[in-house]
Amino acid sequence: MKKLTLFFFAWIVSVPFAFGGGPISLEECREAARREGKLDELYQLNELDRQANERLEKHPFQTFISGYGVASYQTDSPNPSGMTDFPFELYAVPKFQYHVGLLLAQPIYSGGQKKLLGEINNLDHEIDRTGLDSRGVELDRTVDDLFLGILLARKRDEILSRQLNAVQIKLRDAQRAFEAGIGYRDVVLALEAQLSKLEAEQAGSAAQTAAAQTMLAELTGLPIGPDTELEMPSGEDADAFVPDAGLARLDLEARRIELNKQLARARALPSLQAFGTVGYGRWPLNFFDRRPDIYGVVGLSLTIPITEWRAVNAGTARLDAAARQLELQRENAERKKRVELLKYDGEIARYGTLLAASESTVAKYEELCEELDRQADQGVTPLSNYLTALEQLSAARLDCELYSILKLQQQLLRKRYISEP
Repeated sequence: MKKLTLFFFAWIVSVPFAFGGGPISLEECREAARREGKLDELYQLNELDRQANERLEKHPFQTFISGYGVASYQTDSPNPSGMTDFPFELYAVPKFQYHVGLLLAQPIYSGGQKKLLGEINNLDHEIDRTGLDSRGVELDRTVDDLFLGILLARKRDEILSRQLNAVQIKLRDAQRAFEAGIGYRDVVLALEAQLSKLEAEQAGSAAQTAAAQTMLAELTGLPIGPDTELEMPSGEDADAFVPDAGLARLDLEARRIELNKQLARARALPSLQAFGTVGYGRWPLNFFDRRPDIYGVVGLSLTIPITEWRAVNAGTARLDAAARQLELQRENAERKKRVELLKYDGEIARYGTLLAASESTVAKYEELCEELDRQADQGVTPLSNYLTALEQLSAARLDCELYSILKLQQQLLRKRYISEP
């Protein structure tokens, strides 16, 4: 029994350490959501595919080998023996012919197409990565909204609890005064109604908080519950900057257009390749032997495009138009970004002003509530004045927390999503 008690005590002591013990930060939630969304795995798969294609493109000897088989029947075939008076025996070309073998081709020069295709492959994968970057940003935004929403909801719960506690104290005092015959029942009923209203608001707020906690736990895979402490993020975190995925994608698209122009010009240049054939069958030009045999052919093939330049010029014109469209898109994106920055700056300044004003308002309502509480106890002023001031104090406190969270949210949006270091 003693050993069991010691084991149970050791388990209780070890529980906080096993579960991390400490507040969960916003950055931890973002990273957890990205893990749950398998973003790291998607980045790795993108890189593996890029490396595989790069190895293929960089291989120095890309020999193309293909097998072939041909079977044919000719209704009329030439007979060389009827065309000459030579004494040796000549065989007619057989009507039925067949050939099987291997064809080998080794490109030697293609105007730099191989290198250009490798660069385009890398660009395509980088463009895909910008799509994953955008997906990660959207995921971070969802986490931020839930995280900050939970913080605000918990602050609301605290404010309602403080207001509820003050009303409960007043209700107990009013009930004792009524039971002693020195108070009125209407005061008790007013306090009970106020208490029911606050309890309903608190229950609704608790349900909203629980729903947000469940959603954040599902999104991140972290054990987030009512007792989980969340760390208030700092809006002044200089490490929150990330590149703009939209502008990065436009830059990569522009680079790909330029490479496609070079590739089109390279396809119009002469190309050289070596080829070889190893086959087995009846060689049609061998009039001295009708037996199937192994034969081979090797050579060089030089291709000089003549009319390809028409397609190059037409393709280049289309690519020039696409490049101009990208330039206009980038100008519009940069203009929109500047407007967004100004909007966020204005919102941050506005919420900062409202926050300072609400803090001053809270201080004044706190002083007013203390004074009305004292006067209500002395019977100088009705209790309803105190309850009204108490509601106004709670509303001012909630406004103060709301402005603080909204200002923080705008700072995070400005720094993390549309700014660059």
